[in-house]
Amino acid sequence: MKFYYQLLIVCIVFVACSKKSDTGAEGGNWGEQPALPTITGQANFTVSDDEYYINVMGNTIPRMPNFPSLGIKKGFARGYVADLNGKPLKGAHIGVRSTYIGGGYSSNTGTTNDNGYYEFAIPMGGASFFGTATTIDYNGTRAVVALYPEGGINAFASTDGIVKNFVLLSYGTANPDEVTQQPGNESNYYGGALYFDFNVNYPSGYQFPEYLPHNGVIEIELSPTKPGLYGETKSFKITRQIGNNSSFSIQNIPIGKYAINAKLSDGRQLNMKAVGPVANVYPNLGLKKDGAADGWTVTFTPNYQTTPVMVPAFKSNWDALSIELSL
Repeated sequence: MKFYYQLLIVCIVFVACSKKSDTGAEGGNWGEQPALPTITGQANFTVSDDEYYINVMGNTIPRMPNFPSLGIKKGFARGYVADLNGKPLKGAHIGVRSTYIGGGYSSNTGTTNDNGYYEFAIPMGGASFFGTATTIDYNGTRAVVALYPEGGINAFASTDGIVKNFVLLSYGTANPDEVTQQPGNESNYYGGALYFDFNVNYPSGYQFPEYLPHNGVIEIELSPTKPGLYGETKSFKITRQIGNNSSFSIQNIPIGKYAINAKLSDGRQLNMKAVGPVANVYPNLGLKKDGAADGWTVTFTPNYQTTPVMVPAFKSNWDALSIELSL
């Protein structure tokens, strides 16, 4: 009988400790964080007339923060969400969708607590993440932005459970397979994007004074007006031959606010006008005239009227801001 009670006490202690361990995950210790990567200086790019995009930050991902240790819990999705500094993000949305026989699906979602922790049961079936996003204050605007899944995302069995941490990035590539297939698609990068369009005066046609010369060279300069989301101060200069292709885009620009200047290599200034579906949708975002500096500034635009639950997993929510160039 004495042995029975001793065994019972051991079991109770074991169960209590197990419960304490799971509860403790919600308040896990973040510990010391590595130094932020330094993004400064100036990068220059030359784009030929048959190239339609340039990725200014390359196919690299910033170093990840140190997340609290967390074990897999069968049948549950759990993890942490933080910014690149290792600061927990409260209120981030994480969802999992499971498919089952017959083609239907069910889903479950969670939001992070004060310590950036989320946990919820995974519906039965083959599971995958969706709606991995949060909302931030960006240049006086509440912007829905996508979250990067540390280590990537693959489908998984719901019964296995999964631990997946997410990070708010200012630049970086999303799903590498989709980047390879569509390197000019802005949703494949966590940085911002600009799309430039213009009309061209071809030698054999009628010459319009506002059109750009066929043999001209466009120079776009982007200079941060203040440090970016994680203190980035890097500026960019893109030189682009006009030729026969009358458009190009700049991808994966670290999120921030930039002074923008566009001219031809012969010194003639180019006019800029925001066009397309996101032009002037956000009062404080996009292409704006800077009266104090007698120039223009640009901030990036998230997909209009998108909520966190609508953001696809492993993709960005920044739209390419379309800018029309003319003389």
